[in-house]
Amino acid sequence: MTTVLKLSPRRFVSTPAIERVVNRAYRYLQSGFSVHLRGPAGTGKTTLALHLADLLTQPMMLLYGDDDYKTSDLIGNQTGYTRKKVVDNYIHSVMKVEDELRQNWMDSRLTLACREGFTLIYDEFNRSRPEVNNVLLSVLEEKLLVLPPSSNRNEYVRVSPKFRAILTSNPEEYCGVHSTQDALLDRLVTISVPEPDELTQQEIIIQKTAIDRESAAIIVETVQRFRQQIQAEKSSGLRSCLILAKVCQEHDILALPENPEFRDMCQDILLSRSSLPLSDSTQMLWEVFNTLISEHAMQQESMAAAPQVRVIPAAVAAPEVTPNAASDEAADLLDQWLATEVESDSLASADQPAIAETPEISIPEIQTALQPAPVEPQPLPAIPQATPQE
Repeated sequence: MTTVLKLSPRRFVSTPAIERVVNRAYRYLQSGFSVHLRGPAGTGKTTLALHLADLLTQPMMLLYGDDDYKTSDLIGNQTGYTRKKVVDNYIHSVMKVEDELRQNWMDSRLTLACREGFTLIYDEFNRSRPEVNNVLLSVLEEKLLVLPPSSNRNEYVRVSPKFRAILTSNPEEYCGVHSTQDALLDRLVTISVPEPDELTQQEIIIQKTAIDRESAAIIVETVQRFRQQIQAEKSSGLRSCLILAKVCQEHDILALPENPEFRDMCQDILLSRSSLPLSDSTQMLWEVFNTLISEHAMQQESMAAAPQVRVIPAAVAAPEVTPNAASDEAADLLDQWLATEVESDSLASADQPAIAETPEISIPEIQTALQPAPVEPQPLPAIPQATPQE
């Protein structure tokens, strides 16, 4: 019995870096090509493959690579026999018996996906032996699936135009991984899926575990610094971050390097992922803790020593300016002089024979009027003198 899946990844996190990979892979799938997602363990290749299959809106068949697989595990196999016996005794003196034995064929996931146009997700396909995956060559190139010879069924299956294959694989230096034949890689569009960046990892653990953003940043930074110390390049630290964040969130553990419970969790989860001796890995992890603690203390000191910004209220009444008599007189003289200048210019432009006489006002008079009125000094009050007492 073969089960057809119709599902989508829960709470798929989309960031600009992930969206670029999704858009590229989705274009290839829409154009009729199959996609191969390659990268270290823990980078989200299977989740990305499920998301792409969900975008295609077709039922999917999920298949996992296995070293014990045979070709029959992909295309199908004989599952038993059907016996048919016919006894003809129409003529009493003649007995006719027909005995027929027929093998039953059951399609496997690849055959069903090719025939019905489903999306095949072949996760970690390079864990299967290369000769097992040879059946994919004709499926991806000639769009034809070749079945074992049989007298009671068709030996060829025409691949549906809606069929798509999404394959994932780990690096060949991993344990239990086989090399992939060049002919198969030539028929696939291979996309390298690197480890998610720091922003993407923070968004993933926030949406998956509902932890606060500050704790997520501390967890991601702790894991990344430890992996840099041990030079772990063959795997991703995303799963370690998810485990730490989920336990901290569900059990109210502060994700701080000063917290002993958080340090114990980091030792349990991170030290087992190091290929170095346990003593060296422990020493490196404690160096990471000490560095984070000192940086956190320096940050707190800098925030405490920062100058306080004084906020001035917006609703402050402006002081009123009271004009004095001298400023009023100067303004009147200036207006009078400007009026006479404008009048003289207009008369000159009109070529009038007689020009009205205007009173002459000199500039010094205006300047004198603009000066503030002198303030008479007020007599100072008498200061009482201390007198000696008799």
